[in-house]
Amino acid sequence: MLFRKEALDARNNNWSGKAVLIFGHAGYYVIAFTSFFFAAFFILIISCSYTRRINVSGEIISTPRAVTVFSPQQGFIVSRSATQGEYVRKGQTLYRIDVSRTTTSGVVSRRHRESLENRIATLNRIAADITRNRSLTLAMLGEEKIRYELALQRSTDVVARAHEGLRLMKENMDNYRQYQRQGLINRDQLISQTALYYQQQNDMLGLESQNEQNALQVLALRSALQTQAADFDSQLNQIAVQKSTLEGELTDADASGDQVITSPVDGVVDTLSVTPGQTVAAGDSLLQIIPGNAHYRALVLWVPDAAVPYLTVGQPVNIRYDAFPAEKFGQFPGKIAAVAHTPASWQEMATYPGAPLRSLTGPQTWYRVVVTPSSDRFIYKRRKIQAENGMKASVTLFLDERRLYQWILSPLYDVRDSATGIIHG
Repeated sequence: MLFRKEALDARNNNWSGKAVLIFGHAGYYVIAFTSFFFAAFFILIISCSYTRRINVSGEIISTPRAVTVFSPQQGFIVSRSATQGEYVRKGQTLYRIDVSRTTTSGVVSRRHRESLENRIATLNRIAADITRNRSLTLAMLGEEKIRYELALQRSTDVVARAHEGLRLMKENMDNYRQYQRQGLINRDQLISQTALYYQQQNDMLGLESQNEQNALQVLALRSALQTQAADFDSQLNQIAVQKSTLEGELTDADASGDQVITSPVDGVVDTLSVTPGQTVAAGDSLLQIIPGNAHYRALVLWVPDAAVPYLTVGQPVNIRYDAFPAEKFGQFPGKIAAVAHTPASWQEMATYPGAPLRSLTGPQTWYRVVVTPSSDRFIYKRRKIQAENGMKASVTLFLDERRLYQWILSPLYDVRDSATGIIHG
């Protein structure tokens, strides 16, 4: 029975399956479902919208931004006067760098400095001697002037009294002439009185001459005081000029010896790049200082020119930090704090480690956008972690919003614009 012809044919044709007839759906069900699908689709693309967004990279910076102190010359670090986290004042010494040269006769800058210091010390001694001589000379001339002024005062008083006596003698001589005319005295008595008057007059001329000499001597001493003071001051000024020149050379000698690096601002030392004994070249970074006391963190983004027109201050953004993966920590909110209206220069971008590099294919115009995160602290295992300078982040920026059908038909708009002729008006 197993090898009947019918059984063999059935086994050979078993692989082709069986034909099963099912009942078909009614046509109006298909039409209704199709109509509902297309109606829902058109309502969706007409009423709903989508906001275009781009992802840009950025980095966390402190505000005010950290100040980097560089080495001005090549040398090696002699000493360090600051530690990380220390608050420093403007002008405070941070490093001392030895930039001197050494020859067979010793350190050039040190010997030059010693020579300049000896010359300055010599000038100081000369200036001290001149000052002492000036004081003595002016004191002696002043004392002599005071004595002559006293003598002038006394001689002036004597001359005044002599004038009064001479006036009385003249009146007496005139009276004697009257008496001689009246016959009360003889001629010899009148002549004797007249001779006495003229003798007193000659003495009066001597007193006036002595008084004039005293006055002239007082004037000469006043002039000598001014002349001597001017001469001494001129010598002191010449020494001061020479000393100033030597001090300038001493400053140059210091510049060629130990270079003192001071803090340019008040702030907190953030990082120290070198240690004592280490050799540095000109332009090497020594340390970074965060200015001021109060700091907050900001996120600096570099946005291409095509996205800048759609950004406004206060616009919300989504932030994802590379150090805190979004799969575990999620996204963080933030707001745009500032949008630059001038393209960033490559010199400015070069000061940011996270700035885009020059590219021959990518956009060459970048704008600086500052975002303020809602929080610059993160919690991990009940421990608060502070955002640090240079922390990388990816930010989603929300740009223009359009209806869905506009996004779907955007290729047709390109075709329309390419086919449009010259626009007038």
